[in-house]
Amino acid sequence: MDKPKKLNHPILFITRTYPPIIGGMETLSFNLTETISRFTNSYIVKNPYGKKGLPFFVPYAFVKAILILLFKDVKIVHLSDGVLAPVGIILRWMFPRIKVISNIHGLDVAYVEQLPLYHYTNMWAIKRLDKIIAVSREVKNTCLKYGIPMEIITVIPNGTNTDAYYDAGIKREKDRLWEKYYPKIGNGVRNNFVILSLGRIVKRKGLAWFVENVMPKLPDGALLLIVSSGPDLEKVKKAVSDQKLQKRVFFFGFISEEEKKFLLNACDILIMPNIRVKGDREGFGITAIEAGSCELLPVVSELEGLKDAITDKENGLRLPSKNSEKFVETIKYLMDNPEYRISLGKKARKYVKGNFDWEVIGARYMEEFGRLEK
Repeated sequence: MDKPKKLNHPILFITRTYPPIIGGMETLSFNLTETISRFTNSYIVKNPYGKKGLPFFVPYAFVKAILILLFKDVKIVHLSDGVLAPVGIILRWMFPRIKVISNIHGLDVAYVEQLPLYHYTNMWAIKRLDKIIAVSREVKNTCLKYGIPMEIITVIPNGTNTDAYYDAGIKREKDRLWEKYYPKIGNGVRNNFVILSLGRIVKRKGLAWFVENVMPKLPDGALLLIVSSGPDLEKVKKAVSDQKLQKRVFFFGFISEEEKKFLLNACDILIMPNIRVKGDREGFGITAIEAGSCELLPVVSELEGLKDAITDKENGLRLPSKNSEKFVETIKYLMDNPEYRISLGKKARKYVKGNFDWEVIGARYMEEFGRLEK
């Protein structure tokens, strides 16, 4: 792929989500800013302290942005999400030469359902931005539902660095490495079918439903590894206890990047059995893309932003949400037919590399920035 044409002016990124805090939005902000910095000149004002740093970050970002705009010939300001939209609108009022563009992830407009005041503090600002980048068609539809003008919305999915986690060596040595990384279960994992759930444990992820309705119907050789934490964790643990699955379901809390790399290459499938939850949505599903880049086959609910992340039988399998029979049938088939599962995994990596690699996604952002700069 040819390198995108450099912009005539630097771009300013303002992001309230950034590593070392771990999360989907943090990963997106990091990869977007790093990718664009390779294509053109840019500045970044970032919050690496998470939600606890947000009250201090907003005034800091506002002042820092003013200083950059005063002394640098910036024409485009990019916001990490709609929460920062009022900052962008005020900056544009102060500096009429700039255009303001923002990513929208879904919840940053759907907050209005839970916080009516958000309509007056943020939605009015989001509607007045120069451009919105929705991370999926589902998010675009959410934007339209809340009155954001169609003409300012463009859909660009989240991306991944397809070689960041992939490691063929781990795949060859995984039986030995299980004991290195997870000695308490290392021996038990061998010759079993390891299902991975990776990501914040919230109700919409459907983990409690999966444990209650799918795991008991799978063969004993099917093990589930639940990584991370979240508000629905205790409910999931109760489901494990109620179904007497303590010997087949394991919890690991937060893990290092090294451990994440191991799991993405050593497990047999990734599951995202999402369910519908009022006021909450899956904006995209970056974990499914990361899994596909490692030839780890994602099995996901055909729901919301997951429909943009996964194309059925191209980079994963999409199943009807809350259809336990279909989930059980599909996972049993994958257990009994490893060659089919492995071939789909290899196909998934190829698809992700061609459609979701940050070189591809970054070029699409550059096209939008270029249009705004004219």
